[in-house]
Amino acid sequence: MHELLFEKAQEWSGQENAIELFEGYAAELGLDTEAFIACLESGETAAQVQAELEQGEAVGVGGVPAFFINDWFVSGAQPFEVFQETIEAALRGEHPAPTPTPFPTPTPLPPGAMPFDPNPEQPGYTYTGDAFCGSEEAEVVLAVFTDFQSPENRQHFVEEWADLEKEYVDTGKVRLMVKHFPSLENIQGFTAAEAAECAGQQGDFCSMYDLLFQKQDEWSQEEDVTAVFKGYAAELDLDADAFATCLDEGQTSEKVMQDFTIGQQGQFPPAPMFFIFKGEQGGNAPADQLQEAIEELLAQ
Repeated sequence: MHELLFEKAQEWSGQENAIELFEGYAAELGLDTEAFIACLESGETAAQVQAELEQGEAVGVGGVPAFFINDWFVSGAQPFEVFQETIEAALRGEHPAPTPTPFPTPTPLPPGAMPFDPNPEQPGYTYTGDAFCGSEEAEVVLAVFTDFQSPENRQHFVEEWADLEKEYVDTGKVRLMVKHFPSLENIQGFTAAEAAECAGQQGDFCSMYDLLFQKQDEWSQEEDVTAVFKGYAAELDLDADAFATCLDEGQTSEKVMQDFTIGQQGQFPPAPMFFIFKGEQGGNAPADQLQEAIEELLAQ
């Protein structure tokens, strides 16, 4: 149908009987025409079309055609060579150079400070307002967009991250900076991210971060997930009343949604997604090449 609509655009475009023409196309394609017309007249796909329009506007699409090839953006009807070069780059696992937009700095930085440096006015957080785990003196910053409810994220946390954390974070070489990108299918993942940030208000983001992954099987199936998280706060010896107030009032929901919006606007793949930095150097780091990326920056 996609191809047919373009082939016959002059035939149906601007016509009052376009629906009749579309019905004819459905018949031409061997579709169930009654079901097709019922779908079209009911408007059941309108929400999907509207959502995609809004998504395009959110990521800066001002005209069509506009293409996203993984995280590469190609605007307009470009020559074949442009698409070929971009596709080949994507196939090689390359990524466009990151822009500052995924990590906005809300306030001017002090002289000599970098956006990912620890903010002395907000312990455990960077100047970008993101929680971190590890030494404030670490040379390398590894930023992760994570989803606490994703089984794939938990698998990475359990099977791969533990060794990297022991070798690089615990030794003071790398500082892990966390941003949130839960899947829309993982609604409880949004609440889990808020819980981690509420723990961060009491200086214990990293303990909650670990606990949420360790006990994912326990809380991810619960209807009253907030009650479970309040239990975790008590387990971590946090101020239970302050934590409950933070979670119930949604005090950290704006931070979580800011991170989520960044991931959506950047057309990020499902979490986890990593960026690695040393000063002004760095960029995207594939999940299966984190050690190589860390070693490369440490050697510079």
